Amino acid sequence: MSEPNVQRATAAVAEQLAEVYQSAYQENRRLGLPNNEAESVSKKRIAGLIRKSTVYVAKKGDDVIGGVCLENTDSDRVKLRRLAVHEDWKGEGVGRQLLDYAEEQAQYHGYATIWLITPKAHPYLPEMYRQRGYEDVETVSQENYDFEFLVMEKRMS
Repeated sequence: MSEPNVQRATAAVAEQLAEVYQSAYQENRRLGLPNNEAESVSKKRIAGLIRKSTVYVAKKGDDVIGGVCLENTDSDRVKLRRLAVHEDWKGEGVGRQLLDYAEEQAQYHGYATIWLITPKAHPYLPEMYRQRGYEDVETVSQENYDFEFLVMEKRMS
């Protein structure tokens, strides 16, 4: 099977990307983590995200099957957000490909550090990020959530 094509998102894919987020973030509920706004995100909200941030999508043919966002936080740091793969494509390496691409883009654009926030109690995400070179920085709380998050970062070489 050929790998998905990763490319910069445009507003034209907002509806498909919203469907990806709705599908992907339902997993958190099954894992016992509280509802996440991405589970019911709208096309309009995704279109706004695409306008304000750098969003990449993984596509198979004309279908968007995953997405990831890079958000500038300061001149040498970029935040990785909203890494998601449609439930039908989980386990196929799409998330790895999106993460590889986002990290390559962060490095290409001169960022020294890429960072993210993930649920501390998630059964596999913190360890997946650690295996990719991300280190725990701190544990934080976020408004509207009754569980802790890990702030993790990776130095770009």
